[in-house]
Amino acid sequence: MSPFHFDSLIWHWPIAIYLFLAGVSAGAICFAVLLKHFKLGTDAYKSGFVQAACLIAPLAVFAGLGILVIDLTKPFDFWKILLFYNPTSVMSVGVGVLMVYQVALFAWLACVFKEPVLNWNQGRWLIVDKLFNAIAKHEASITGFLVILALSLGAYTGFLLSALTTYPMLNNPVLPLLFLVSGLSSGAAGTLLGGVLLNGNPDGKEVHFIHNIEIPMILVEIVLIFTFFAGLILTGGQSQVAALTAIGEGFWGWIFWAGIVVVGLSMPLAFNLFMKASSKRKFSYVAITASCSLIGVLLLRNFILYTGQMTVA
Repeated sequence: MSPFHFDSLIWHWPIAIYLFLAGVSAGAICFAVLLKHFKLGTDAYKSGFVQAACLIAPLAVFAGLGILVIDLTKPFDFWKILLFYNPTSVMSVGVGVLMVYQVALFAWLACVFKEPVLNWNQGRWLIVDKLFNAIAKHEASITGFLVILALSLGAYTGFLLSALTTYPMLNNPVLPLLFLVSGLSSGAAGTLLGGVLLNGNPDGKEVHFIHNIEIPMILVEIVLIFTFFAGLILTGGQSQVAALTAIGEGFWGWIFWAGIVVVGLSMPLAFNLFMKASSKRKFSYVAITASCSLIGVLLLRNFILYTGQMTVA
């Protein structure tokens, strides 16, 4: 059986990319909010790491939606899901969350970049001043709403696959939480990588702050993956078959152990612990660690998507 082509396959790699990008967007904006609230305050817009997160968040979600639309059988009919809302459809609920998330996201970006935009505008367009000042008055509410939506978006990526109830590996209550945590991890990695590429200080307070959160997050992700597969194996029947098929020998077995466990989890954890113990972080350390995390999360999305559809209940 081919790892990418088999009879029970319904969703293929574009869905995995969409799920990956949605998680990156949600994770990046969560870390941008944390950096602004706990470390940078009104100077957040000056940070290369916040700038990177604020670029990644909208671009990733736009790219993900674009891939999703192109992958549809009738891509030009995508607008129908926006007008004909179905609360019983996970896909429809997810698109609704994405739409509201984007509105909250741009409102928050207006709060963060209010000062440089108004300085640039210098009163030339009065409507710009009024709009940004009006939005900024509600920054606290917008921030709280945005975080809730981002976390919902991160979990939704797992709920979307859980809706495939005929596949025992995907119909798993741990999956939304696993995808949420791994999405936050990818958002942290994207923020770090983008930040150092935008000439952010690799030994700055932003990097130290994110790494202090990233270490326990990787440990939680490891526990969730163990719980995910332990639950499947202990359930027995087709669930056990699905788990053992996924992490056993073959292409996807190598992807799991070498790509996800070693490159995506063990290496970032080791590098994070090394940097925490060393006196100074360097560009290469931060970039390699972030790249490994991103590769690991992308492989995890593809691994779960494909191996989850190999065994039918």
